[in-house]
Amino acid sequence: MTKINKRTVNKRTNSKLSDRSKPSIIGIDLGTTNSLVSFVRNQSPRIIPNDRGSRTTPSVVSIKSDQKVIIGEMARNQAVLNADNTVANIKLSMGTGQTYHLNDHKYLPEEISGLILAQLKDHAENYLGCEINDAVITVPAYFDDNQRRATMQAAAMAGIQVKKLLNEPTAAALAYGAGKDRPDSKMLVVDLGGGTLDITLMEYKEKVFRVLAVGGSTRIGGVNFDKKITDYILNDFKDTHSWDLSTDNVALQQLVIQAEKAKIDLSSATDTTIMIPYITITEKGPLHLNISFKRNNFEELIASILHEIKKIIISTFTKCGLEPAWVDSVILVGGSTRIPAVEKMIMDIIDPDGVRRKTGDLLKKTINQDEAVARGAAVMAGILSGELDDIEFHDITSHDLGILNHEEQFETLISAGSVFPMEITRLFTTAHDNQEEVTIQVMQDRGRNSSKNLVPLGSFNLCVDKAQKKGTPNIDVTFSIDMNSILTVSAIDLDTQKNAKISINYEFVKPVK
Repeated sequence: MTKINKRTVNKRTNSKLSDRSKPSIIGIDLGTTNSLVSFVRNQSPRIIPNDRGSRTTPSVVSIKSDQKVIIGEMARNQAVLNADNTVANIKLSMGTGQTYHLNDHKYLPEEISGLILAQLKDHAENYLGCEINDAVITVPAYFDDNQRRATMQAAAMAGIQVKKLLNEPTAAALAYGAGKDRPDSKMLVVDLGGGTLDITLMEYKEKVFRVLAVGGSTRIGGVNFDKKITDYILNDFKDTHSWDLSTDNVALQQLVIQAEKAKIDLSSATDTTIMIPYITITEKGPLHLNISFKRNNFEELIASILHEIKKIIISTFTKCGLEPAWVDSVILVGGSTRIPAVEKMIMDIIDPDGVRRKTGDLLKKTINQDEAVARGAAVMAGILSGELDDIEFHDITSHDLGILNHEEQFETLISAGSVFPMEITRLFTTAHDNQEEVTIQVMQDRGRNSSKNLVPLGSFNLCVDKAQKKGTPNIDVTFSIDMNSILTVSAIDLDTQKNAKISINYEFVKPVK
């Protein structure tokens, strides 16, 4: 794969920042659609503008024919003319091992994300006037082990040491002041970003911050709403002009951009118009796109997505045995929570009769929904660097983790909802006489009681004393999860003391010496 070279940073000194106010750790929200970088100054989280003065940087990377890398708004703007060599929404491919072919070079998702992170690092260093090596990076709470490791690999490629991977809903709650001198609260955080959905139930009580249940999907987000609009327009255009735009990459790229704009417009307006002159040229001449689109049309298109989100919210309550009435604070995060139908659906679950929302205390969205996660990342960075008071956290795992037994059945060692950091050990043995080794197949269960939802995380072999009958060896298998929710698995033959240990990696299994 193409390696990322560390870039030289031309640091501009920011006259507003004294040496004492320059942070040692920054916060990064590596988003599906947009990314942000942040820091703490004077006990308060701040967003760092990019080199164009914008507070958000589009998570878009383009590679030109001369291998020049373009990132952010410039990459997004030229995507229409360079669609084949431009990548967006790369966050959705993290940890999959998928490759992207851009101008005769192969890139992994981690490498593309690494380019975005390197750009954000540059923006921070230029703004702050100092070198930055450490960061808190946010990830969806529903990210699995592969996706978390991929994020850390991307950071390493960008020259960033990850001090903590922080779940995005936790970051949002921090941005709203959880952990400060504030009353106890019972929170539902709905983080609906560009490509992922996180549902988290949290409690702040007696100065301790506890996550009680998590739910979500890495396949529901703003891009799904955009696709509904895009597909609608494609069908309408085909019916009107008998012409299929889906095979025209340039036209399709323009349409995707306009679909996103229409979605944003309909969050504040009841109707909008999608216009693209000369969207394509036929034998009979140019064709133009001009479609009026109303909010109620949009809400009909996304009804199935809203239903899926509603099911996930309700199932998250079920996981921890709570009722929606338990919640006294609803925190909405991510641009897609601005969609009126999304907000109404959430509030109808929590406050079906509409009484509690009339007080104005139930719904929290005073912080820009695009910036809340980045601000929370800055707060955590400030805590880790000692700039802010420490907060006690009890976060939990989002998936079951375990191994396959000799009958290829999944055995859970760590259940979803377990507080981490943690370590658990279970005793296993051999399945056959004179068995020379055992294979530890580490799996993650995404739920729904189906083998199709078992995700292989890695495997390794442990040598045992072959001159024994089945069931004789005593083999301890230990699962350990660190503060970043990263999994390490070890096994030891208690009789011979032979052992093996791996740090799970989606790309290859690497023994830890």
